[in-house]
Amino acid sequence: MSIASFIESIDRSVFLEINLDFQNSLFDTLFPFLRDFTFVFWIGFIIYLLVKKEKKLALLMTAGIIIGAIFTFPIKYFFERERPYEQLLSARLIAPMEFDPSFPSGHTEMSFLATTIVSRFHPEYSKYLYAFSIVVALSRIYVGVHFPIDTIGGVIIGILIGRLMLMLAERRKSLFWEEIK
Repeated sequence: MSIASFIESIDRSVFLEINLDFQNSLFDTLFPFLRDFTFVFWIGFIIYLLVKKEKKLALLMTAGIIIGAIFTFPIKYFFERERPYEQLLSARLIAPMEFDPSFPSGHTEMSFLATTIVSRFHPEYSKYLYAFSIVVALSRIYVGVHFPIDTIGGVIIGILIGRLMLMLAERRKSLFWEEIK
């Protein structure tokens, strides 16, 4: 067995464990709701920052989310990975079908990107936002639209782009950084 097939078998096994074996009525209700709520949450957070007069942080988050989407979307078509419900007959789908490729998870990428940026300026929110982002990632597996590797890819890309955005902001201290703090 090659390393790639070994990793794929673990990915499928963990997917089935989360998707089938953790079934319960709370998750069946909550996790499909997170599909759209994730976007609403982050838009709401940006509005919250604007109300708190943290316009530059709101702008940094907005730019990061847009850049993340611009970067992540083409990656999906480069890898062209089918969704779990397209590959596994036993996969349980409890959310609307999604028609773009599976890798990486855009919801997970966006959540970890935004959390990485906000946590730099508001460490007091960090543990709550990272917990929310982890739940988003797990929900994508649970509802049947992503494999674990898809969400791990989303975590890595989100954190990397979030850190890149922070580095870019740091380089423009005179225009940007000092007013954020």
